[in-house]
Amino acid sequence: MQKVKILVIAPYEGMTEIFENISKNREDIELTIQTGDLNTGRKIVENLAHKNYDVIISRGGTAELIRSSVEIPVVDISISGYDILRSIKMAESYSGKLVIAGFSGITKQARVLCDLLQYDINIITFTSEDGALAALRQARSDGASLVLCDMTGANYAKILNMNSILITSGTESINDAINEAKKIVHSSNHVHKQKNLFQSLLTDEDREFLIYDPAGSLWFSSFSIDGMNVSLMNVVQTYLKAFLKVPNQSVARQIRDKVYTFTCRHLYIDEQKYTAIIINQKPALFTEDDIGITIYNKPDSDSANFSSFFGGSNKIGITAHIIEEYSKSYLPVLITGEDGTGKDKVASLMYENGPYSTSPFYVIDCKFISERKWNHIMNNENSPLADVHSTIYIKNICMLSHSQLEKLFHYMDHTDLVKRNRMIFSLLITNEISPEATAMKSHLEKRLSCLTLNLLPLRERSDDIPSITALYLHKLNVSLGKQIIGLEAEAMELFTAFPWTHNLDQLQHVLKELAVVTKTPYITYNDVKYFLDQETPKLPSLPSSDFDLTQTLDEINYQIILTVLAEEHENKEKTANRLGISRSTLWRILKTHNGI
Repeated sequence: MQKVKILVIAPYEGMTEIFENISKNREDIELTIQTGDLNTGRKIVENLAHKNYDVIISRGGTAELIRSSVEIPVVDISISGYDILRSIKMAESYSGKLVIAGFSGITKQARVLCDLLQYDINIITFTSEDGALAALRQARSDGASLVLCDMTGANYAKILNMNSILITSGTESINDAINEAKKIVHSSNHVHKQKNLFQSLLTDEDREFLIYDPAGSLWFSSFSIDGMNVSLMNVVQTYLKAFLKVPNQSVARQIRDKVYTFTCRHLYIDEQKYTAIIINQKPALFTEDDIGITIYNKPDSDSANFSSFFGGSNKIGITAHIIEEYSKSYLPVLITGEDGTGKDKVASLMYENGPYSTSPFYVIDCKFISERKWNHIMNNENSPLADVHSTIYIKNICMLSHSQLEKLFHYMDHTDLVKRNRMIFSLLITNEISPEATAMKSHLEKRLSCLTLNLLPLRERSDDIPSITALYLHKLNVSLGKQIIGLEAEAMELFTAFPWTHNLDQLQHVLKELAVVTKTPYITYNDVKYFLDQETPKLPSLPSSDFDLTQTLDEINYQIILTVLAEEHENKEKTANRLGISRSTLWRILKTHNGI
């Protein structure tokens, strides 16, 4: 029997894993699996249309877009009652108000489930994409902060800074879609029609712009397709969805030794919208792989590099309101907090929801900026600091030397940098705040009138841990293809009582380990205890003869420090990290006891 040739467009990576596992056990189908949502999924189909697939399988809005672009059958993966119930159970640990939202395919089954199980959950039915945004905005006004939804709802929830749990399709629903696809192919005796996908374009290598027609297809290109221009076209494809939707926005990307800026305009001819993309270039300050300066753009917010698990955690509690209000302001912001509290993600959230979100987002990491590089940033005309209406995030500002900091303040005083761009700074706070960090914080607040946002350590927001855990587990379920509902009650008690010395970084790491090993609906107490035990810092073991218990506590601590310092071969940074203190604290103790 001839295999049915199926192209699968999965809207999220976890679905890809399920399709691959099913494919291994079936000999009646030949699957080609690609991951892409909405316009990205449609573009994948258009690029692969010449390979003569019998049928396409996708889900929700992505399936609808694909159906409007191709002539071969498209099967939509349904969402079963079990899929909805699994998401509801996962959200039981969430402390805030939640709603279920989606088109009728979801909400009809959700109403039946909630009636049968007597769940008191507000259910919102979308009738159009435009109506979806308004409906979720009203839900947020009514106090809802979590949405159980499809991809359309998840995208709009993100715009509104609401948390979301995507209702994923389980193995049963995906198997049903494959069987339906087989029936359609066998019953229709479909004959594929070949289309000519290429057209002759006038090119002029001296001009650098592209024009796309109302359907989003390339209508004109000013350059020929050589090696470099292929790279440029790949960048354009990455941002095309955003360009087609939002006019007058710019994105920047570094390719090799140049930074390319892509600016879009919308042109109307005979009441039809065409999108022109103008490409400019300038020399890059540093090499492409230099991590001192990184460029992001708002359309990058869905990528793994830009986003992180910290998004949901900072949309919980009082911090969420402060971030939302600070984002609207043009004033500079100073973000402080311990290691792992999500300072970078807060900066990206402020950019995404800030006044210059249609322009690039530059991240300057002072940890990797030498004196020579800093001078280059201050004086070069191609520096991000020379931009207008961009967002510039200077992270780890405490790593700057005194002279570098003075150059920065002098530059800001004489170039109106703070007025031309949105400035964000981050400052690492440790258990022992150094005098330098205190002075720097005061300087930024007084000299630049920075708004200050202090991110609390996880141990001081233990009430938020169940909600944060639920959101993290949802993301892990999507990325790993898992169906974990939550933690056992006793396991969650361990989580909330744990000190989390590395905050959200550590919580994310532990949850990922637990998700990988868990094969049951709930993460067990024993697994949580095992992995948390691995995270508990071990103090150096000292024979009782090595220190005198009649000494003061300061003297005993000093002896422990000397022992660890010897074990770390006099490496003070490793010693401080092992003891859980700052380097300045270690230096002060050693100096006090004449250890240096």
